[in-house]
Amino acid sequence: MKKNVLVLEGGAMRSLYTSGILDVLMENNIEFDCVVGVSAGALTGCNYISGQKGRTANININYCKDSRYIGIKAFKNNKGLIGFDYLFDTISKEKIPFDWEKFNNSDKRFVIGATNCKTGKTEFFEKGEEKLETLLQASSSMPIVSNIVNIKGQPYLDGAVDCNIPIEWAINENYEKIVVVLTRSSDYRKKEMSKSAKKLYDKKFSEYPKLLDSIYNRPQKYNELYKQIEKMKNENKIFVFQPQKAVKVSRLERNKEKLKELYTQGIDEAEERIEELKRYLNS
Repeated sequence: MKKNVLVLEGGAMRSLYTSGILDVLMENNIEFDCVVGVSAGALTGCNYISGQKGRTANININYCKDSRYIGIKAFKNNKGLIGFDYLFDTISKEKIPFDWEKFNNSDKRFVIGATNCKTGKTEFFEKGEEKLETLLQASSSMPIVSNIVNIKGQPYLDGAVDCNIPIEWAINENYEKIVVVLTRSSDYRKKEMSKSAKKLYDKKFSEYPKLLDSIYNRPQKYNELYKQIEKMKNENKIFVFQPQKAVKVSRLERNKEKLKELYTQGIDEAEERIEELKRYLNS
């Protein structure tokens, strides 16, 4: 049985909570054999692999109001509301450089989930299997507001469409210790999509009926998964970091103070439970 794995939920800007958790893990030199994430969980996870404490928070807090990152200029250049070109080029090469040397030399396994539009199912890609930026963009490309990303001739979108929290992947990979970072509080339940929204999705993705099935089944699947995680946590089969109060940050939040508050919440809650985590990992 493999030793331990860190499982990261998506949630776009709600990943500021995750970045607070991971920064505390880095401060305490807590490492995992594997990190698996979808959507913003993958974007946050790559900075944990490269050992860059504070990088996720710095990017999202400092550039949330920059329309080249989120907004009109991003749409002009990317045909979507997220400026992946600005993130991966200008920010990651010039403003807040990504440590490629440390990332590439890390012996940690890094796995990214993205949803295949043809099958409607999440597929997982290993570090080095494809260009990192391509995998991260595919995993983080939210339907409607982002374009489809092609990988090896196949169309992909947000990994969270089919698999919000890749805990089943971690279980199937036979990891002994599973640590999960969620971005919603325990009382959150995803609501059914409105009829008007369904019409929009039907029109946009008419050629991908299995993708539509996954999109429409997502609320029920998500809510059932949260119940499963709660049960496993209570049975001490997994360790879970989860916001202790309702998260009021939207997916594309541009309020810096809200983002700072959520980041600080992640730090505080991780620091409160760091000894508990160590006991779980060493038990």
